[in-house]
Amino acid sequence: MRVVLVALAALAASASAHQHVFASGPLAHHQAADARTSSEFQPGSLYAGQRLIKVGEHVSARWMSIDAIMTLRQAGVGFMDITDTQDLHAPSSSLAAYESRLPSQLTQGAAVNKTLELVSSDLYGLVLEPFTAFHNRYYDSDNGRKSSEWLQQQVQLLADDAAVNVTVSQVQHRFKQPSVVARIEGQTDETVVISAHQDSVNMWLPWFGRASGADDDGSGTVTILEALRVLLARDFAPRHAVEFHWYAGEEGGL
Repeated sequence: MRVVLVALAALAASASAHQHVFASGPLAHHQAADARTSSEFQPGSLYAGQRLIKVGEHVSARWMSIDAIMTLRQAGVGFMDITDTQDLHAPSSSLAAYESRLPSQLTQGAAVNKTLELVSSDLYGLVLEPFTAFHNRYYDSDNGRKSSEWLQQQVQLLADDAAVNVTVSQVQHRFKQPSVVARIEGQTDETVVISAHQDSVNMWLPWFGRASGADDDGSGTVTILEALRVLLARDFAPRHAVEFHWYAGEEGGL
């Protein structure tokens, strides 16, 4: 009930314009001084206007200000920002008719066990420590962009040493941080996706507060990187293409 009430309060807040929640109080003077010297202390151009936010499958999306979105975030209310992807959230008969073709039985146990022999925790020191050393990985900031570029370099190093056909690419968005994709080619037109999100935000000061994001989701980022490493070390040649996705903007519901 509390979550529902907070969500309703945030939706109500979106209907009226008001100053940013950090425009007054003990942080006001410090924030104002910093804002004059660095774009890192601003929420980014993405929030220049209101965003279309959805807080539940059966709840109508509402246009919300950055203040209302902050209220949702601080209350722990999950949401999706569908402003730029409204067509993907429209009702679709094709989804209702979709039939999963996942195998009914696991048949690759021996290959998996052989691959598990190569699994190591080394990347948690080699990658997770420097990855979480970024002040934050806020998706619409230079920190977010730089951390993504650094992550892509780590993925590319694995690809450069691989004997199989693997490509590494960026996916650009309206905000500064790109997503990273590594693709191992297959023999069919189907693709299996393994994913984590790379961005991190501070709950109270998203665009400039400290947010190492070790658990959310640096650990996931490194875990699927390790999965990619061991598969490439085994010269993995899948039947279906396999893509590893490191998403940007997950913390913004994007």
